[in-house]
Amino acid sequence: MSAKLVFADGHSHTNPVKGLGIRNIAKKFKQVNGWFIALVSLPPHHYGLDETLEGYKKSFDILINECRVAREEGLRVTCFAGIHPAEIDRMVSQDPKHSEKVIEFAEQALNYIAKLVKDGLIDGIGEIGRPHYKAAPESFIASEIILRRALEIARDLQCPVHLHLEQGGFVTAKSIADAISLLQLNREKVILHHVDVLTSVHAQSLGLLFTVPGKLPILSEVFKRLKPVYMIESDFIDDPKRPGVSSYPWQIVENQLKLLSEGMVSEEYLYKINVDVITRVYGVTPP
Repeated sequence: MSAKLVFADGHSHTNPVKGLGIRNIAKKFKQVNGWFIALVSLPPHHYGLDETLEGYKKSFDILINECRVAREEGLRVTCFAGIHPAEIDRMVSQDPKHSEKVIEFAEQALNYIAKLVKDGLIDGIGEIGRPHYKAAPESFIASEIILRRALEIARDLQCPVHLHLEQGGFVTAKSIADAISLLQLNREKVILHHVDVLTSVHAQSLGLLFTVPGKLPILSEVFKRLKPVYMIESDFIDDPKRPGVSSYPWQIVENQLKLLSEGMVSEEYLYKINVDVITRVYGVTPP
């Protein structure tokens, strides 16, 4: 491995209650020259907490502590707290006639997240967005309303936001590009997370930031089709009942090195997506 090659994980989750936790993850990630990780909160039930506002606040406390531990272990980290759209869908599905209660609840959680950003305890909002699977119209629209509110907060606080969206190709990318223009957002602060190949092509053409899963078939395609203007993610959820979903942070490094050894990507390209984009977007000091 080249001495200059270091690797970033653009979107990952950790669970110190039921899973490995960041201390163990960081040690193993650093062994493969991992230097940066964007840590994103998990819904409260992943930690055995109630799906109440208090439960969300406790889950954010866990995230904040995991980010602190990551720094202790020598990783640079950006910390995101949010409300996953699957949780919005679940709450709306329980009582579709009272979706206003779900939106009110989400706004309370977002206001608390905004306070954490203002206090310097976290860096941004995420993940937030729309279901990536078929959902009732009420759920989809509720998610869209909450997404718009999150984008407004991100604009006002000038903080980054990670979006969880459907894999809709052009329409997904276009909808976010339009929202950025309408809400006058900083384009460098909006990151489309876990984007498939087709959506990534359209996101690049519209000048959007995004992360792609670090799986071999996906990397093989994006390395051929995209400029080095995006980030790679593991989207690891640190759940022992679902090991390796979607990838381990060290796996995404192994996959990049495999494609490098096969001549499918250059060291310069890997450096740009693992260092240059990360430092530009998050303002962290390069390794």
